Amino acid sequence: MDKSQKQWLEALAKRWGLSAEVARQAPVFAWREAVGEELAKLARPLYVEGRTLHLAVGSHVAAAELRLLTGKLLARLKEVLPESQVKQLRFRVVPEPSPARELRLEEPEPADWEAAEADIPRDLPRGLRERLVRIAAWARARDRALLAAGGRRCPRCGVAHGGPGELCPVCSLVAGEGGD
Repeated sequence: MDKSQKQWLEALAKRWGLSAEVARQAPVFAWREAVGEELAKLARPLYVEGRTLHLAVGSHVAAAELRLLTGKLLARLKEVLPESQVKQLRFRVVPEPSPARELRLEEPEPADWEAAEADIPRDLPRGLRERLVRIAAWARARDRALLAAGGRRCPRCGVAHGGPGELCPVCSLVAGEGGD
């Protein structure tokens, strides 16, 4: 953290009555300086709890490698921040999300319009039906673009999504609330 950021944070913490907490979290802010750029890429500091500095790492391998260096890392942290009370490092594996592929949404194809026309009941008021057909055709085009960008279909509802897991975000919420 550069000097201006540190001054800004300290002033804000003092105003909110959090100076002691910011001081307790000082190892988080000093981590990059203490371990250097290369090691800082492997472990991102999260927070200090008691005398333990919690760090996010991208894999179990990185955590194991850094565990072997714990003594040296703590010594470096103590050099940079002599008032540090940190005596232990705890690693939490937080995999980096894979970069999203570019989503290129194109106009619906004739097949999208035909399928949408077939899906929407004909006995609806004309204006409403036209809008629903348009929404359904664009939804099909969106699904095709998501699938082309590496997405998947939800096995429960059939919607295309790019989120983690097999279920779409809505179905995974329902499943988490005691659904099937």
